[in-house]
Amino acid sequence: MFDIIYEINMLEEKYGDDFNWGTDFNCDFFQKQLARESDLTPYKKVKALAKCYSNDDVLFLLDNKSYRIYHLTYSSGEPRYIEFQNGKDVIEYIEKQYIDEYM
Repeated sequence: MFDIIYEINMLEEKYGDDFNWGTDFNCDFFQKQLARESDLTPYKKVKALAKCYSNDDVLFLLDNKSYRIYHLTYSSGEPRYIEFQNGKDVIEYIEKQYIDEYM
């Protein structure tokens, strides 16, 4: 089984202290923030998994099925998001974004 938390931690290890995603953050805070900013009624379970430390992007798992990286706006309006159907695609996206923007 693919473990997305493990994979993000491996990216942190691979790229070192400059890597901008991690799993050490207050999950409850960001889950509540997303609930304030977005209509989550179609979903029974929403879990924050990882946070980008250089912007307001947070990775969520919805109903144990789909992954979304939300850019939380901290203002009115629905936050933007990118949806992924599996964890491998999420990891590829996060690593490519880091390489393209920071290396």
